[in-house]
Amino acid sequence: MRKDIFEVIFMAKKNDSKINFAEIARQYGCDPRTVKRYFNARDQNPLVRKSRKLNKVTDGFEELIKDKYINHHAPAIAIFNLLKSNYGYKGSYTSIKTFTHQLKKAMVGEATLRFETNPALQCQIDRKENLKLINKNGETYIVQIFLAILGYSRMKYIKLTLDKSQSTLFECLCDMFKYFGGVPHELLFDNMRTVVDQARTQFEKPQYNDKFYAFSKDANFIPKSCMAFRPQTKGKVETVARIMNRLKAYNNEFVTIEQLDQIVKKLMEEINNEIHQTTKEKPRERFEKEKEYLTSEPNYSILETYYSTKALTRKVPKDCLITFQSRKYSVPPKYIGKIVNVQCEGNNLSIYYNNNFVCSHTLSSKPINYNPNHYSEIANSVLNDKELIEAICENNLQIFDKL
Repeated sequence: MRKDIFEVIFMAKKNDSKINFAEIARQYGCDPRTVKRYFNARDQNPLVRKSRKLNKVTDGFEELIKDKYINHHAPAIAIFNLLKSNYGYKGSYTSIKTFTHQLKKAMVGEATLRFETNPALQCQIDRKENLKLINKNGETYIVQIFLAILGYSRMKYIKLTLDKSQSTLFECLCDMFKYFGGVPHELLFDNMRTVVDQARTQFEKPQYNDKFYAFSKDANFIPKSCMAFRPQTKGKVETVARIMNRLKAYNNEFVTIEQLDQIVKKLMEEINNEIHQTTKEKPRERFEKEKEYLTSEPNYSILETYYSTKALTRKVPKDCLITFQSRKYSVPPKYIGKIVNVQCEGNNLSIYYNNNFVCSHTLSSKPINYNPNHYSEIANSVLNDKELIEAICENNLQIFDKL
């Protein structure tokens, strides 16, 4: 490419001068047709080379990688092994890792619209996980901090816990409702496993855990889940999580876990009485305007069944259905009128009479849960026609399953 010829033509055009192709050709030792070609292409820059598209080893696999990484949360090494064994991928693991890192960086870097919420509309929930603190005796404690913040007032509830179990989450939420004196309309969570079975993504709605969803109904709040890889969606509570680093100043300043619990409670009161940078008010004072909008406190005796390990008692009614967590579960008809003990461990509900095992049920989201054998026994006590009993039982149990 003759840069000298291009510059002569460029300057002639800039000065609006007449161009003599033959003269320029003699001056620069080239064919006049070459000069004319440069003149005809004067609106384009022939010095700029066309960019070449470089082929990547991930070409053709992009959509599959995006699906496995974003929708199914598969790690890069698992995607690499899948592509290599099932799809004929010839590239390296590093290429897959770089591609997924760019995906995550793009999702986290997306712009987030800052918004303010109406009083009592939203409460953001999170945890400060695996915080390491050391007491005066040099003993190390690995603790979890439950965090909650009301969107309008920035009023916070903070609680020290020793595990991340679902029952602990339920207990913290109950204590939070008591501290606030009511229930916010919406609770926003990240995709913690004690809340969702399937995380929310750009393409899929979250699938809430059955037991958690039942708890939300009994507590009278709407659960919300933020999108995976977008922690800025719940930026208010993320800020609270960073504030928890203040606890590190208390290393070697406490002896027992009870003393550490008091330190956490003191910190909560301190930050609730500090002027907030955004609202320019103290959360405690602003909360006075918000608390009247909270939903009334729930029935704590019902909510306690979600995390209490003590045995509960129920009197068996004539329909042989005892109530647990607002759901009904059957017992054999011979126990009608008797007091039975109910114990819940995980997702299993066990029923005892005089310390003798009666039956068990898997916790369910259905309102009525009949054991088919129990239902048949009830029908036998009322009807004598065996074929009629079987038909009625089958039909009614199908109806109950659809409720």
